[in-house]
Amino acid sequence: MITLGSEGRRPPRKGCPGGKLGPGAGHRSISGGVYSRAPEVPYVNERRGRAVKKLLLVALAAIGGLLVYRQIQADRAEQDLWTEATDSVPTGS
Repeated sequence: MITLGSEGRRPPRKGCPGGKLGPGAGHRSISGGVYSRAPEVPYVNERRGRAVKKLLLVALAAIGGLLVYRQIQADRAEQDLWTEATDSVPTGS
């Protein structure tokens, strides 16, 4: 039997005859001296995908909000410039 580090020998798991690990017995298994991981559960990948989509959506919304804010500021500055240029009463009088 191959063990990793200080794990030592574990008692047999319930439902595993003779303490042998089957394909669905745990998340990790030792097979022929090679330490490998069992494939991930599909819903985990779905949750990660949804989280990434939400993060991208929030980032796009923030960038869009910033662009709108900058455009509003530019429009206000241009309006102020036009108001100053077309004002009929001079400011010094």
